[in-house]
Amino acid sequence: MKTSRIICSECEAILSVHAEACHACGYPVVSRGQPALPDENETNVAPLREYKLMQLAGIAMSCAGFAAVLADALVIASVTVTVGVGTYMTGLLGAWWNSAE
Repeated sequence: MKTSRIICSECEAILSVHAEACHACGYPVVSRGQPALPDENETNVAPLREYKLMQLAGIAMSCAGFAAVLADALVIASVTVTVGVGTYMTGLLGAWWNSAE
């Protein structure tokens, strides 16, 4: 007798049809075509990671602007620092706005 198997929609592990959650990642198994609802305590980490990367890019640009000050390239320095600070602040605001607190 052959048992039916399904694939986890989150990590693509092979599961039994009778499984309630994935044994590999713990994601709830979708049954009868209905999407599983996320837990209330579960936060979506991907957008927050993008905003952290924006913050790091802003810091890097600001540091490059400060290095341009040392090279007496004041116009480039002012533009780079302004864009860097703006990028950093956008990352902070986006992370705050999308946080689940």
